[in-house]
Amino acid sequence: ELLENPSAADLGGTRRQMSVLFSDLRGFTTFSEDRPPEEVIEQLNEYFAAMVEVVFTHRGTVDKFVGDMIMALFGAPLEDSDHAEHAVRCALAMQRRLEELNRVWRGQGRPELACGVGINSGEMVAGNLGSERIQAYTVIGDNVNLGARIESLCKDYDAEILISEYTQALLSDSQPTEALGEVVVKGKTQPVQIFRVPLAS
Repeated sequence: ELLENPSAADLGGTRRQMSVLFSDLRGFTTFSEDRPPEEVIEQLNEYFAAMVEVVFTHRGTVDKFVGDMIMALFGAPLEDSDHAEHAVRCALAMQRRLEELNRVWRGQGRPELACGVGINSGEMVAGNLGSERIQAYTVIGDNVNLGARIESLCKDYDAEILISEYTQALLSDSQPTEALGEVVVKGKTQPVQIFRVPLAS
């Protein structure tokens, strides 16, 4: 994309319809407290390497890692009219891949990991932020924040994957979801309906 359009690397952003995915490991603080940092980093890097490949396979872009959290974009920087569908399929594939990793780690006597995934869709501002010397491609906006808030609800609902009503409305009828009701997330005044995506789908 940059080779064809070098100006895309300029500072600034554009509004676009897209989906954002947040994935966060569960119990990672406890996991890391009981182990040497070298061991923690090794297992975390194995996890990241596997998840990055899953995101790429589903036409996503890894925006950043923050601790044990992964933020991925669908519909930016490349256009994707099926961004919501691809984000949800990616979330399901991430959970399946983690199951495979856990089987290997179990056989090696290493601890197993669990993660929660939250997805939201809507208008976001995507572009390069920073300075001329240091910049990063990312997305900002209320819909990005909502995606992060939804992910944080996974532990409250004991769910592996939660999505907003805005993502659910863009999915095909073949993708089953379970309505969990409305919630008012931190920083918001209006309630939003959330849905669980069953892993058996």
